[in-house]
Amino acid sequence: MIALQYLLVAGWAVWLGTIVFFSFVIAPTAFSALGREGAAPLMRAVFPRYYLVGLISGGTALAAALALDLDMRVTAPLLASLVLAAYARQVITPAVNTARDSRDDTRFARLHGLSVRLNLIVLALLLLVGTVVAGIVR
Repeated sequence: MIALQYLLVAGWAVWLGTIVFFSFVIAPTAFSALGREGAAPLMRAVFPRYYLVGLISGGTALAAALALDLDMRVTAPLLASLVLAAYARQVITPAVNTARDSRDDTRFARLHGLSVRLNLIVLALLLLVGTVVAGIVR
C-alpha cells in the first residue's frame, strides 16, 4: 500500500514538475537566449520527449491510483490528462511541425495556441489531482 502511494505521488510529482519547469523555465529561456529561429529546433527535439515523460509518469500515477482503488476524483483527471498528452504528442506536435516547415504561419499559430491550451488544461487537472491526493496520502 505504501509503495503504491509512493508511485502515485512520484508519478504525479514528476509529471507536474516537468510541465512547470518546461513551460515556465526552459521554453521562455530558450526563446529569450536563442531567439525564435534558434529555439525552434530545440523545441522540436524536446517536445516528443517532454510528452513521453508525462505519459510514463502519468501512466505510473494512474496505475497506482487504480491499484489503490481510488475514486474518480483522482483517476478521471489523470486519465483525461493522459489522453490530452497523447493527443498533443501524436497529433498536434507533428501538425505544428508540418505547419512550421511549410511556413504556414496562420496554421502554426492556431496549432501552437491549441498546444498551449492543452498543456494548461493538463496542468490544471494535475493541480486538481494534487489537492485530492494531499488529503489521501498522509
